[in-house]
Amino acid sequence: MSTRRVFLKCLGGLGACLLPWTGWPDIFASSLQPTQASLKDLRSKPSTINSNQETVNSFQNRTAMDDILVLTQPALEGRRAGTLGEEKTANYLVNQLRGLNLEPLGDSIENQQRNYSHAFTIYPVVEEFVNGRLTFRQGNSNSLRTPSANIIGGLMGINSNESVILSAHYDHLGIFAGNLYPGANDNASGVGCILDVMRRLIRKGLKPKLNVVLAFWSAEEMGFVGSFSFVQNPTIPLGGIKAVFNVDSVGNGPLGEFALWANSNNYAVQAIQTAVAKNKASAVLTPNRGFNSDQVYFNLAHVPAVTLMARNWLDKNHTPEDISSFVEPQKIALASDILYETVNKLAF
Repeated sequence: MSTRRVFLKCLGGLGACLLPWTGWPDIFASSLQPTQASLKDLRSKPSTINSNQETVNSFQNRTAMDDILVLTQPALEGRRAGTLGEEKTANYLVNQLRGLNLEPLGDSIENQQRNYSHAFTIYPVVEEFVNGRLTFRQGNSNSLRTPSANIIGGLMGINSNESVILSAHYDHLGIFAGNLYPGANDNASGVGCILDVMRRLIRKGLKPKLNVVLAFWSAEEMGFVGSFSFVQNPTIPLGGIKAVFNVDSVGNGPLGEFALWANSNNYAVQAIQTAVAKNKASAVLTPNRGFNSDQVYFNLAHVPAVTLMARNWLDKNHTPEDISSFVEPQKIALASDILYETVNKLAF
């Protein structure tokens, strides 16, 4: 999670500058060859997915912990936005969306076809430590910007004009001073959690009333640049978004203790708190105290949005100790239960 309040304000004025970057076609599954066998095994062409039920089931039956183990492996180099590690991660996510037969909801390409990637660019950043946590601050704004992309797909509903978004940022801090920052809790846990929810919804075998959209934001650690770019240049109508449920660092701390970030007690907050109570957990709307996550620009655009996190999310956050064994599978499963209950009630 980004801590740079000043950086956030600076980025608020960049909307017209965050232009789509056409150098990242759709891209990752066809153009990038992962370097590690475990990633290579996950690659699959759409035709194979559509024709082989066993392969479809293999995607539907993966777990959040499967995702976390992939996203935290050294081959992904800490998933820093604008790096090869980010591209490899995006490749994995595109494969998961294809494997679940989700509709591409990214940028339009030739013949008005859509892909899964929503492109933008990022300014250079400078690393610094704040209270023992590695963070980024904005670097030289006159330097060449770097391509990055959100990854977006959806389970389309009967009413295709209205959507519920499940989102999580997939980037992290990368490698700094020889240390790998795996980002298991922040935010491989959120990525795995929302993929788990979508898999469960698909296994229902029912068409939803509303679109259920999976959005994986990048460059959150650089000031929520990916989600900001989406709000400035949305690939689905903002006016049709009923709620955004963002998930960030949900895998640690006491089992039933969560917290919420939002600018008010909005519709999304109320919906998720109903599900929290049903699952006998707690999730208090909490002051952000200078921190924030990807719900922020949706709130500013008057879209009901909320971030769900573990109440103890700061523990080992932005350190090399945020490894896969740090996250608690039961905590992630409970977060998945809460989000599943929320989205199932709103969209089905």
